[in-house]
Amino acid sequence: MRFFKFVTGVSLLSLSFLGYAQPNPQWVQMVANDQLSVRVVLLNDDQCPKVSINDIPTAMQLRAPKAVNFPAVCELLVSRDTRSIKIQQQALPTLPNEVNRIAILGDTGCRINKAKVQACNDAKAWPLYPLNANIASQSPDIILHVGDYLYRKTPCPVGDKGCQGSPSGYNWGAWNADWFAPANSLFQSSVIAFSRGNHEGCDRAKNGWFRYLSPWEYPETGQPCAEMEKPYILKLKGVNYIMFDSNYGQDDHTSDAQLALYKESIAQLKIDKNSTNIFLTHRPMWTYNKVKSKYYYGNLTQQIAFKDLLPNHTLFVAGHAHYLEVLDMQTDYDQLIIGNSGTALVKVDNVMKRNVDIGKHKANFVYSRSGFGYGISTNAGKTFRFYNQDGHNIGECIWLLNKQNSSLICQ
Repeated sequence: MRFFKFVTGVSLLSLSFLGYAQPNPQWVQMVANDQLSVRVVLLNDDQCPKVSINDIPTAMQLRAPKAVNFPAVCELLVSRDTRSIKIQQQALPTLPNEVNRIAILGDTGCRINKAKVQACNDAKAWPLYPLNANIASQSPDIILHVGDYLYRKTPCPVGDKGCQGSPSGYNWGAWNADWFAPANSLFQSSVIAFSRGNHEGCDRAKNGWFRYLSPWEYPETGQPCAEMEKPYILKLKGVNYIMFDSNYGQDDHTSDAQLALYKESIAQLKIDKNSTNIFLTHRPMWTYNKVKSKYYYGNLTQQIAFKDLLPNHTLFVAGHAHYLEVLDMQTDYDQLIIGNSGTALVKVDNVMKRNVDIGKHKANFVYSRSGFGYGISTNAGKTFRFYNQDGHNIGECIWLLNKQNSSLICQ
């Protein structure tokens, strides 16, 4: 595999958005049941705005009321075929007749915890603003996020200029800094579909996930946190994009109950055995990385639960591992990992390894690469192109469907 030289620039990230009245974040996301969800966070208003849908004024509904540390959010569900969405004359993105160009990013927040402090104020150390701007400039038809948005768990250490002024905790301030403010360029450019990461699990940033980004209805008061939300399918130009919530499944062990839950959730989708599928899941089924003396091979629950359950023409796309990785499996589903879009990276060797043992399984090749970036895929050609945060192409793979087992050809 030949990849181009990784190039990055050094620039300081402006935090000026914290110093003035930020406009209400508003976006359009793809959700279950083949619908679009128009959403607005009420930072500066008390009532939901009206939305013009195909030039017809339509009232939004309150999705979730204002709460301690969280502003209210409004929602309107519309058909995926909607051609015009406007709020106060500002146009929001819609889907084209044929969705072909798809951007993929994942693991985007700036990590601040007791073990690791990322320089959130430095666009070289945390490049989400320029990375998002470069994705928007690519004019994708839809953007897919494979999960993990909020990483600012603890306060910035006193005297650390790299993250000075950063909010922290599971609240709107941290959500805004880690995702909503830097995502403004994406909100203006394309419809987005969100996956739930383990950082949005019930023991972490669940409140922000269910309130703002979940593809399902906001849970009623008193309802217990859903450890796993139902999967659903996005049909995009002859390809099923299976949106699967794997935030709760452990990587190195599993249980009969967890396996049954995974199998039943996929069975309920009634996937055509001859269909072509991209399986979006936060935790990758397969990984290959050695940290100190321990190898990491992926998510055991998915490996067992999904074995021979899905059509042969199924490719897994995930994040969770903070690097770019391509795994061409011999007899299992192939895997792409794009978990390198902002969060502090895990160091890997930028090399191609062939005939790799992954536990009791075998990969024809594994390519791993450090460095921040994102991916752009095309449904028509089944091509995945990879870019660094500055928008420079660093390689590509073609997913072949004309063999008994799909395979990846990369250069």
